[in-house]
Amino acid sequence: MPEKNEFIPEAKKLLERATDTPDKPRFFYQSPSGGWEMVTWRGFLDRSLALAHYLTAEGIVPGKKVAIFSKNRVEWPFCTMAIHAARGVFVPIYQSNTAIETKYIINHSDAEVLFTESDLLPLVLSIWKDIPAVRKVVVMGMGIDGTNSIDEILRRFNSAGAGPLSTSDVKNRVISIEDACEFGTSTGDSALSSFEAMAEKIVPEDVSTILYTSGTTGVPKGVVLTLYNLYTNAEDWINVLSPLIPDERVDLLWLPISHIFGWGEMGLGNTLGFTTYMTTPIDVLRHMPEVRPTIFISVPAYWEKLYCGAKEFSGNRAAQLERLHVLTGGRLKFCLSGGAGLKREVKEFFYEAGLLLIEGYGLTECSPTLTMNRGEDFDFDTVGKPFPKVDIKLAPDGEILARGPNIFKEYYKDAEATRETFTGDGWFKTGDIGTLTDSGFLKIVGRKKEIIVTSGGKNISPQPIEYLFREDPYIEHIVLYGDERKYLVALVTLKEEALKTWAEGDGLKGLPLTDLVRHPNVTDLVGKTIARVNATLASFETIKKFHVYAGHLTVDGGFLTPSLKLRRKAVYEKFGSVLDGLYE
Repeated sequence: MPEKNEFIPEAKKLLERATDTPDKPRFFYQSPSGGWEMVTWRGFLDRSLALAHYLTAEGIVPGKKVAIFSKNRVEWPFCTMAIHAARGVFVPIYQSNTAIETKYIINHSDAEVLFTESDLLPLVLSIWKDIPAVRKVVVMGMGIDGTNSIDEILRRFNSAGAGPLSTSDVKNRVISIEDACEFGTSTGDSALSSFEAMAEKIVPEDVSTILYTSGTTGVPKGVVLTLYNLYTNAEDWINVLSPLIPDERVDLLWLPISHIFGWGEMGLGNTLGFTTYMTTPIDVLRHMPEVRPTIFISVPAYWEKLYCGAKEFSGNRAAQLERLHVLTGGRLKFCLSGGAGLKREVKEFFYEAGLLLIEGYGLTECSPTLTMNRGEDFDFDTVGKPFPKVDIKLAPDGEILARGPNIFKEYYKDAEATRETFTGDGWFKTGDIGTLTDSGFLKIVGRKKEIIVTSGGKNISPQPIEYLFREDPYIEHIVLYGDERKYLVALVTLKEEALKTWAEGDGLKGLPLTDLVRHPNVTDLVGKTIARVNATLASFETIKKFHVYAGHLTVDGGFLTPSLKLRRKAVYEKFGSVLDGLYE
């Protein structure tokens, strides 16, 4: 572990490991045939150095922006390390973003180079004329066969009526990542000393990234984070949690690297020497028994799937606990959950199995972590205590305020929003409502902007109540509504396949979803579930009426962010009149 306050950029850590253990595996990824392919630490450095030379040749100097628009691929770490070594600014874009959202981020961030993949190149081509500042588009997965060549992609694009685009213009701005690496190798020094010279120029004040928030309440804002912001938070993370990290460090990375949670896991792996197996949200749990990770970092949904898989295996507690070890591969030591709250019974079940599930709290603007439970100091009802370098306090209305060297620099090109998010004396306003226990642990109550204030003056945080429906087999989403109203009502969407299976047993087989959701039996099914939850709530928190929507709340529909957070404002705008009708 580095000495306290000693700034060592990731590029230097990579250089050290590529020198000391060049043949040790850093990444494993799945080949088209389904087997695992390996990238060593030296291979990681060589590809990163080649791309760093390419970016430098393309004019990427300190402060210049480079965007990455792609799903998780093994090339991601090469690209991000190359941007870091060239002292450029990394701008990630969610793979699920629409063309409008992608265009906005590219243009607003002033990106000059864009990394993407062949599957997403058609979307990039659809905004081609609207991103003139992008000089080069570097494509991953292009040229593997004829169907992925730029000529074939462009032919299909133009023939579909989306064009026409000039072949010469596109080809002048597009290059495969293989050709970019070859160009970088041919024009730059491939010796380790060349990478070392780059790393020596990196300073803590360099802007590392602009991370665009999901935009739950409006246009995404670009969070500017310096290397110092990220380094100080990583140092806190390591100091607090390193006692729980096993000596054999094998992780299974599926979290989107375009999000700070997934990107942070990859960065910690670079610093702490993980062997990382890269996989997808669909495949991750299937791979666990095979990979047998010692480290697993995830959002609650996957911990809950493991819990349910173990509980459903047997009625015997000992057999359930043993099944959990089978499902996770039997070597798991370090478990971290983030992104949302995790049910206490899940944490207690893992703990009984000898696995401590750690939870923390943070935001992108905080690089990202503010609080964390510890190995010897935890409270399952909370998100832990502040990191050593972080100060936390509560505003009079309960809003969580934070201060520390990890707090972001600014919102890019938005001075007004930057001013609004800080108090007059410099505390960052998280927008979350919390409480502090007598022992100093932080509890999250809800989002300040989403608090529902009834006409009777009751303040209700909707998220904790909506969370109570998370495990219901039929309810997919439930959204509370009732600001300035006498009571709460809700919009409900249902899990279509589960509902159809239930309908077969209820004599309703064959009914389309639009008819099924209006059937009295379905209304009764949902009503009974809501009644069970209502029985656990205060009277003013109970849901009095509901509307079942014969559809789904999706990212593409604009109701969820790419990280699957609810865009409550969009839901209210779309369904407000329907929900208002429940009060008539």
